[in-house]
Amino acid sequence: MPELTGDLPYVVVHGGVHKTATSFIQGRLQRNAGRMRKQGLHYLNHRQVRKEYTFPSQLHGYEKIGLDYKTKITAEELDKLARDFFGSIGAEPGQRIILSDENMPGHSGHCVRSGKLYQRRATLIPIFAQFIPYPVTEVHLAIRNYADFFASTYVEFLRSATGDKVFPEAQMKRQVLSKVPSWVRFIAIVQKAFAGAELILWRHEDFGKLSNRIIGNLCGPDFDVATMAEPKRQRGRPSASHRAVQELLMEIERSGGTAALARRVEIQEKYPRGPDYPGYDPWEPAERAHLTRLYDSDIETIKNTMKVTFLDPDSNR
Repeated sequence: MPELTGDLPYVVVHGGVHKTATSFIQGRLQRNAGRMRKQGLHYLNHRQVRKEYTFPSQLHGYEKIGLDYKTKITAEELDKLARDFFGSIGAEPGQRIILSDENMPGHSGHCVRSGKLYQRRATLIPIFAQFIPYPVTEVHLAIRNYADFFASTYVEFLRSATGDKVFPEAQMKRQVLSKVPSWVRFIAIVQKAFAGAELILWRHEDFGKLSNRIIGNLCGPDFDVATMAEPKRQRGRPSASHRAVQELLMEIERSGGTAALARRVEIQEKYPRGPDYPGYDPWEPAERAHLTRLYDSDIETIKNTMKVTFLDPDSNR
């Protein structure tokens, strides 16, 4: 990361994580990107960030850990790609660039396959941070109850998986319960990668009360979020019902992954989440209680022992 010289733009990173209202935040910022740019705030569409920076940086990371991807990107190539990408933004000295991509630490499959909070985070997060050619002054992240996070990321994984990659719900649960996920360890990696940046956190469970403050923090103090236009349509996909996921998993058992996944939209539309079909929850009451205790304990550890700004919905802190 370059030294602060006063003659560079600076970067604010929103790194998700997955299934924490990132689509809502991105949709609001994208709807107002033109007006923001006129005030020196440069928000980049998350698909552009992913294509031109996140994905190349991950390809470089995969090469470093020995994964044999067809496309390989060296450090020199990534450095040039990053400088070209950030240079094309046209941000002037002192102006704010907002990057938002929940894929920064990895993918949902990295979580549900391993039972860890982003299995390759120790490689991918530092590389994402290292090749940003401007100072990163803030990193914004949401964290979520482990039971709900892994349930939601498992659904996300099923939505994007190919037939040969699907694995049973029981395997996901076994991995999570045996590995003991930890936001504390995840946050420690983010802090080390973005040394010198302020780390701003919130619980996803508080998002309803905090949404305007979160978006305002991303935009900075000189932009009035109360004047922001609402997106013409919400980008977020409806979450799956428990019945839809169970029907899909049974279809995988009957017909195989490829054939079953070809029907995933049909199945979800047949059993939409709502009063008749509650949301997906794979956990037994005792398992959910155990994961919630871990989550509550880790929240207290983060608040009391780590140098972060933790947003409180009941105060201005």
